[in-house]
Amino acid sequence: MEYLFDTNIFVESKKNLPMDVWPTFWTKMVELISSGNIYSIDMVKDEIDRGGDELTDWIHNNAPRGFFLTQDMAVMAKLVETIAWAQNCAVHFSQSAIVDYVKVADSYLVATAAARDMVLVTYEKSNPQRRNRVMIPDACNAIGVRTCDLNTALRELGIFI
Repeated sequence: MEYLFDTNIFVESKKNLPMDVWPTFWTKMVELISSGNIYSIDMVKDEIDRGGDELTDWIHNNAPRGFFLTQDMAVMAKLVETIAWAQNCAVHFSQSAIVDYVKVADSYLVATAAARDMVLVTYEKSNPQRRNRVMIPDACNAIGVRTCDLNTALRELGIFI
C-alpha cells in the first residue's frame, strides 16, 4: 500500500518532533520517501515552501522530484468528482468553504489518493456537519478513499522508532 501525506503531517511533525531532538524519526521519513512507500503532491510542496524554514530546507534536501506527484488525467477526473460532491453535499457547505477546498491542496490530495488507490495520511478529523470547511476525511469517505493518521501509517509500514 502507498500512502499520500497531507501538509499537516510534515508541519505538525516539525512542531512536535523537532529535527534536532528526533533525528531518528526524520531519518526514517527519508527512508520511507526513498523506498517509494510514501508520497505527497506538488501543491503540498508549495505550501511547505511558503514556510521558508527548516522544514522547507529538509524537503528540498530529502524529497526527490518523484516524491511530489503531479496531476494527470485520472487525478483531474477524480478532482471533478470530489468538487461535485462538495458542491452537492447534503451539509451545504458555504461557498467560501468550497472555494477554499478547491484552492488549497486538500481537493487535489483527495483526488490523487482516489486516482492512485492510496491511503491519505492526515491529522484532520471527520466532521460531517461542518459547513465552513470541507474536511479531508469527509471528502475521502464520500468518494471511497481511506484515511489514517501518521501513527497508523507508520504501524502499517512496520516503522517503529
